[in-house]
Amino acid sequence: MSLEHQTEPRRTDQFILHVAVAANTVGLGVIIALLADLQDAYDLPTAGLGLVAGVAFVTAFIGYIWFSRYADRGHAKAMLIAGSLAGALALIMAAYARGLWTLVLARAVLGLAEGAFVPAARRVVLDWSPGRPGEVLGRILAASVAGFALGPVIGVVLADRFGLRVPFLVPAAVLLIAVPVVSRLRAPAPVPIVEEGSFFSLLGNRLVLAGVCIGAIEFATLGSFDAVWARLLTDQGASTIFVGVSFTAMALPLVVLAPRFGRLVDRKTPMLVATIGIVAVVPAVFSYGWLGVPAVLAVAGIVHATGSAALSPAAAALVAEGSPPEMVARGQGLLEAVGFLAAAATALPTGWAYETIGRTVWFSLLSGLAAILFAIGWWLMRDQSVASGPALSRADRAPGS
Repeated sequence: MSLEHQTEPRRTDQFILHVAVAANTVGLGVIIALLADLQDAYDLPTAGLGLVAGVAFVTAFIGYIWFSRYADRGHAKAMLIAGSLAGALALIMAAYARGLWTLVLARAVLGLAEGAFVPAARRVVLDWSPGRPGEVLGRILAASVAGFALGPVIGVVLADRFGLRVPFLVPAAVLLIAVPVVSRLRAPAPVPIVEEGSFFSLLGNRLVLAGVCIGAIEFATLGSFDAVWARLLTDQGASTIFVGVSFTAMALPLVVLAPRFGRLVDRKTPMLVATIGIVAVVPAVFSYGWLGVPAVLAVAGIVHATGSAALSPAAAALVAEGSPPEMVARGQGLLEAVGFLAAAATALPTGWAYETIGRTVWFSLLSGLAAILFAIGWWLMRDQSVASGPALSRADRAPGS
């Protein structure tokens, strides 16, 4: 069964969806940028920073596994609305947190919100433009990162002027305002299911499995990055303002380059674009263990982000190509779920590793893991046409393929 061709969506619909995606990630950036300040204000243990950062990855994994199927069944709009409401609730909880476990709970709810919102958004854009998976998924990534990039700036500026509560309440209000706007979106109709496979049966497809391996690189490296970046820069003498600005500077390559890399995926091959990404990511992550000047660390972060801008649309396009039409959203949900699990696996021990074995050993191990995952993805693709030719349009695939 193939996806039906859809008329090109209205520009207003496209704009609303991408703004909603950005609004749903602002809060994540606020929390990450203020982790060091929250630690000082509430006397949080350094090892607890990894828990705050990592719990959202665990709950997002659960959300992606459980919720993504409903986007394929015609509930994409409801999932967008529910994700926005849950994100607002989590930010309000974070605003009134007074200890480690309240922050952990807030991040957990943010993860569930992400697990509902993202697969629905991806299902919508793939329905709108079935012949351009790399490009449209790259745009979704760009919108997501744009929101995350604004988060640190909003966080540090508002925290400096109004304290630690207001930076969470402002994006919560934006999410609540966005709900009636999102409800106007033209959402896809459900895809009839002839024979529904299990969620993890998707991993039997080599395209999907290769995409998951490539996507795990991005998540595993960024998960560890999120957990200690503010602490690392602060320990090197950086100010809170510098930390916030560095997050924004590193997000800009993702915002600008992800759609361009997505178009390159559609014209060339996902693995070619993924190769560009890994060449940037591995040395950048390795350097986090050795560099001691905040400005130079920020440059390494920009290189890392550039590599991630290539890895993400390549991985998403591979998974979209390998997923049956009635499991498109679940394929994207699987990609994000495994990615968040990889992020949790690196974020949770990062605070402990930073204090015990040291950042040099930890980031050296992490860069090695990234190289291994890429080698596995390349091996899986060695006999697949998509590794040596342009990505296939889902609209051109034969029914049942």
